[in-house]
Formats: sequence, C-alpha cells, structure tokens
Amino acid sequence: MLAQRIATTAATTAPTPRSGERVRARGRAWHGSRWLRTILTSLFVLLMLGSAHLFMVAVNAGEHAIARPDPAAGVPARLFTDLSLEDELAAASARTHDPAERRVIAAGLAAAEAGTLEVRTLPVTRFLVYAALGMSALGLLLIWITSRIRSDAAQSILGIFGGNLIWTGAVEYGFTLASRSLGIGKTVAVVDGQLVASYGEYVLLKHSWGGLLLILAYLLFLESSRCPVFLWWRERTPTMRGPIATGRIDNYGPRSAFQYATTVWFFYLLLLWTYDEQVAGVYSLTTKSILFAAIAGSIYCTWKLHQQAGWGPAIRYAVGAMIVVWTPIEILGKWGVMRQPWLLLEPTTFAVFFGGLGLGTWALWRAARRRRVGAPGDADAVHSELAVA
Repeated sequence: MLAQRIATTAATTAPTPRSGERVRARGRAWHGSRWLRTILTSLFVLLMLGSAHLFMVAVNAGEHAIARPDPAAGVPARLFTDLSLEDELAAASARTHDPAERRVIAAGLAAAEAGTLEVRTLPVTRFLVYAALGMSALGLLLIWITSRIRSDAAQSILGIFGGNLIWTGAVEYGFTLASRSLGIGKTVAVVDGQLVASYGEYVLLKHSWGGLLLILAYLLFLESSRCPVFLWWRERTPTMRGPIATGRIDNYGPRSAFQYATTVWFFYLLLLWTYDEQVAGVYSLTTKSILFAAIAGSIYCTWKLHQQAGWGPAIRYAVGAMIVVWTPIEILGKWGVMRQPWLLLEPTTFAVFFGGLGLGTWALWRAARRRRVGAPGDADAVHSELAVA
C-alpha cells in the first residue's frame, strides 16, 4: 500500500509541459505538416502565374508612358483572330468601360462590316527591346545563382523565378517584337484613340509546336528525366535500355526553370490551338471537354502534390499541378464568365499578386529551410521529384 501511495503521489506531482512549450510543439507540428507544404507551394505557383500576367501589363503600360509608340508608325497588320473580326470587335467593346474607346471600336466595327477596316501594329520601341533583354539576363543570373545554393528547395524557387523571367522576356516579348515587325495581330485594342492590332505574339507562339515536340521527344528518352508523365510511360512501354531514371542531380535550379517554361508552353499551345475556329473553337465541345478534364486533373494533381515528401519535390511538382489548376481559370476568362484581375493595373491587384508573391516566397523559403516534411523513407525518390530536364 505504501508503495502504491508513493507511486500515485509521484505521478500526480510529476512536472507537466509548460503552456509555452506546448504551443511551440504545436507550431513545429503544423510547420512540418503536409497541409502547410501543400498550401504554400500551391499559392506560390498560382501567384507566380498571376503575377507574370500582371507584370506584362505593367511593362506594356510602362512602354506606353515612356516610349509613347505612335500607332501610325506601325506596320499594316493582318489579323488572325479566334472569332470572326466582327465578333472580335464586339467582344473588345464589351471588355472596355471607356465611352471613347467604345466609339473607336464601333467605328472599326462599321468599317469591318463594310470591308474597309485597316489596322496597324504598334512600332517596335527601344524600351521593349531593353525590357526583353533585361528580363532574360536577370533570369539567367538567377539560374546561375542556384549553382551556389545547397538547398534543393531554394534552388527550385530561384529556378522558377528565373524560368518565368526568361519565358516572359525571351519568348513572349521576343515574339511580340517579331509580330510587330511582321505586322501580325491576334485581336484589336484601342491605343491613343486609334484601333491597333495586338497580341500577335500568340499567333507566332501557336506555330512553335515543332520546337516543343523536338524537346519532348528528347526528354522522353533522357535517362535523368524524372517527369511523372514520362516515368508513367516508361513503366508501361519498352522505352529505356536501362533503368527508367538514372543520374545524380546536384542543382535543381536549371531544371525548375526549364520545367516551368516548357509546361507553360505546352498549355499555351493546347489552348491556342483549341480556340482556333478551324480546329475546334472557343465555345466548342473540345474546349468544354478540356475544361472539365482540367478540373478533374486539378483535384488529382493537388492530391498527388499532398503526397510529395520534402519541400523541394513539392515545389517542383506544384509547377505542373498548379498550371493544370490555372487552365480552367484561363478558359472561363476567355469565355467572359469571370473577370481577370491579374490584367488590371490597380493598387489592389498589385498588392494581392506582387505582395502575395513576395510574402509567399518568404514563407516558403523560411519553411523549406527550417524542416523537411516527411520521413526519409515515406516516398520513392524517383517518383516524388518532378525534374524534367
């Protein structure tokens, strides 16, 4: 009996964890949770995509304010619209709330119906040339910096930034400069009270599918490629002479940059060709099928993202997963079902997208440095990493 009393007294008087220690323990558990990793990586990529659009709008506004391109100095344009020219002008009128712009578009619509409409592209400006070169150079610098960083998560974050800058500067604005020089337009816009052909870069981008096909064919047989799509294919078809993936990866920065750019490229081509009325059409059954497939794919990819072990693999997997999530948003915006705030130059959108991207990057960087999510053996090393180069 005496021994039992002593044991009972010791149990009741044993020190209990302090409240502060319990709070810190909960914080560490939340920090190490897969939910935190899934949320941060998803928001990072989604804000990156939205900020990329908004950044281009800001660059275009900067060109208009500084270089002041004169539409009359541009090249006579040929339009390659998704809809008929009349429908394209009607859609442009519906998108603007400026009465002066609506009057210009109405005059253009009357000229289009009479068959006398002539539009020009904006001229090439030094501002846009320097902006394209500057973005490309900064992207290359960020990718080079990844070679001096040991953390694969940090390498991936900087690599995605670098890939975004190179894609925007070298590819999108490179095609913009080419389309202005060649007189190619995809739709119309009002600049300084004149109707101009714009977004011709997407006409050229649409016909760049051969370059992407060559790259994908190379990656399909590249031993060090760990793209889940290619791994799935290799497991089911006799593709490789040896293991389905081999080779040590010391720097994920260039791979993440390449992955971001090629994934954006692929989905651009998918939607641009689908919108073409000679192929399918903006409101076609094919476009609706892609919408529902992308919604279903978004659920699956988010679930797979949640299964990733480690911050680095999760960041890289989030690139492809969130671009799939972004696809329904692009289609609904094309249909006019929802507004696209990332195309509006407003203080609120700047705060949400640029501020959110900065805050999200800081939070992701901090979380990735402090702790690795998941035990070392809770995922296959090959299938948990999305490194496509």
